Amino acid sequence: MKVYISMDAEGISGIYKLGQVMPSHKEFAWAQIMMANDINAAAEGAFAAGAQQVIVNDAHNAGNNLLIDQLDERIDLISGNIRPLGMAQGADLGCDAALLIGYHRRKGGKGVISHSYSYGSMVEMRINGKLASEHDLVGLCIGAYGIPVVFLSGDNLVIEDAKESIPGIYTVETKVAISNNAALCHHPRRNARNIAKTVEQALRNYQKDGIQPMRLNGPIQIDVRYSAEVQAELATKSSGTVRLDEVTVRYQAGDYLSAYRSFMTGTSLAGGFRDDADLYV
Repeated sequence: MKVYISMDAEGISGIYKLGQVMPSHKEFAWAQIMMANDINAAAEGAFAAGAQQVIVNDAHNAGNNLLIDQLDERIDLISGNIRPLGMAQGADLGCDAALLIGYHRRKGGKGVISHSYSYGSMVEMRINGKLASEHDLVGLCIGAYGIPVVFLSGDNLVIEDAKESIPGIYTVETKVAISNNAALCHHPRRNARNIAKTVEQALRNYQKDGIQPMRLNGPIQIDVRYSAEVQAELATKSSGTVRLDEVTVRYQAGDYLSAYRSFMTGTSLAGGFRDDADLYV
């Protein structure tokens, strides 16, 4: 069995505010340890379930968060910023099942560091008209390669959303959201035990449980509302785009992967202008 992990940072154990997951912040080195702890726990559960290989995509920001020497030596790690599939990089490597570690809720919704893909540009994301979070965006890309997402960890609210999107998914709550920058955090060691145990259960049982890859057939529309007109203007330089209004761009294609790739390009271009500079002071 070959297991794929996409790791984001905001839902990781102990994380409760945005600064902690920014490299310039004084707590970032500590946050890296927390990320490694949750990933190692997930890998422990995967290997206990019989995995021969665990591939981890460091999917937060520039892909420079996980330090490989802090990880279980059996893990293979995808690092770096230029990744055609972004947060789903590695889904094309022929894995059997996928785990989403440290995920968070969408922009505008209550949740710890809730946002939609890009801090400084995206306000809302809809996939075929349905309001979407990152686990939807990434899970559908993973599903396009025939891989089911069987486990997710994060705050209590992203878990509620994930259970609606992915029937039967196994989950571990790492914290309870109080606001965008406050949480009741469960102890990392307790989370690690729960993640290892639940991942093992998920990988042993997902086929029997009938957990299916996330898929959308037919024409795909990914609508993104940006926070500034100039961002939408930049995004339309990507292929397959339609400008819906001053700040909204539609990425459309005949299949999900094509629409997703267009989204990746457009959102990267839009990020050339940011309106959240105060977050990085």
